[in-house]
Formats: sequence, structure tokens, C-alpha cells
Amino acid sequence: MPKSLVEWAEGTDGQPPVIVSAAWKGGDGKSTVARELAYLLGAVLVDFDWDRGCSSRSMGYRYEQYVRYPLQEAFLKGTTPRPIKGRRMADLVPSYPGLVDEQPDRDSVTDALLSWAREWGRPVVADTHPGGCELTYGAVNAARVVVVPAVLTKESLNALEGMVDELSNHPLLITPNKVSAPPVWARNKLRKITASHGGFPTGPIVRQERFLTTRKINVAVSSEPVPKSAQRFVTSMDKLAEKVINYG
Repeated sequence: MPKSLVEWAEGTDGQPPVIVSAAWKGGDGKSTVARELAYLLGAVLVDFDWDRGCSSRSMGYRYEQYVRYPLQEAFLKGTTPRPIKGRRMADLVPSYPGLVDEQPDRDSVTDALLSWAREWGRPVVADTHPGGCELTYGAVNAARVVVVPAVLTKESLNALEGMVDELSNHPLLITPNKVSAPPVWARNKLRKITASHGGFPTGPIVRQERFLTTRKINVAVSSEPVPKSAQRFVTSMDKLAEKVINYG
């Protein structure tokens, strides 16, 4: 039976779910997916991507305007950060460039995410830096679902294949992303990857959307009012959120 969003968000035994958006190659769309899912699921977005192309900057946060950073203090002091309240976007725990050199070990990251979700009483969506690092591995180990955007190009599919081999025991949800007119060989390779290790569920196809490359406003695409040009994308994100809620 499909779960309701409220039922899902409450989690089990007082543990709201942690969802992770991850990809082993940059540019595959994980940050866009993370921002939209966090908004649709009423989750706190925790940004573990320290580069300037991260979700934090896309949502209007400018680390250079601050001398203290919520993630830095939380990891140093073992406290729960206070999310920045979003308007027409998810609440955010932002990243900062120094995080690359200040990453805790993966077990500490796992424990922190689960603890923060309990303290907030809300789901968490973690956006990650491309590829494997302590922050990403820790987030993946805490995840109820790992959403993996899959772009159907040679380099991205090679990266996806390596990621699936490495994380074969994790709850991956592979979502074809930025799809236009992929060649037969790319579709076949994606089928082979998703069928490996006993098979992985797939999310809805997310089409290539030109407006995403020119969009400058910070709010979630899924926030009302949704422009006509974004309706197909938002429908895909709604379907992806439903897949996440009913995963497994």
C-alpha cells in the first residue's frame, strides 16, 4: 500500500528518513534533484558539496558573508545545526569551501545525519560532492534511499557503473536524467547497469529541460506558481518523490 507523506516523514521508531542525492560524476544533476526533493518532501537539505556550484549557492547562501558556518560548528562541537528557513525552497544547512579539508570520518557523518533528523523530527535530504569522499560515504550509509541521477553519456555511464559496483549493497534508486534522444547503446548500457547485482529500481525519466540552464531565481522549481515551461519537469519530480516515499 502506498505510504502518505506524513506517515513516511515520521519514520520508524522515532527516526525520520535520510535521503541522499549522489553521483560519481559532476554535472549529472544531483544538486537540482536534491533541492527539489527536499522541498517536495518537507525535508531539511544538508549540503555536503563544498564547491561553488553547490546547492547552497544556488539557493542564495554566500559563505563569504559569514565567519561561522553551521556545519563546521556542528561537527566540531557535536551539536545539531539550525537550518536556515527557506521561502518557496527547502530549509537549508549550508556548505562552505573549508569543508573539503575538515570532513569528519564517515561513521561520524552517518551518526550526525541520523541524530539531526531525530532532533529536527523531520526527514533529511543530503546533497553530496561528486564522487566518493568521507562525507558522501557517511551520508550513503545513513540513507533510506540513495537517488542517483544517470545521464546517458559515455563518461556518466562509466561513472555510474563504477558507483553501482562499489555501492551494490545500498538502496540505490537510479533515475535517468537530462534525457533527450540517447543512442541505443546508451539505453542498453543503462539497462545492463540497473540489472546488475540483482537489479536496482529506477525512477522516472527526467527529460532535458532548457529552462534549467538559464534559470536564475533561487526558489524551488516545484514551488507555486509553476510556470508552464516547468510543468513537465515538476511532474517528473513529483513522481520521483513518490518513488522515494514508497521505496522497497
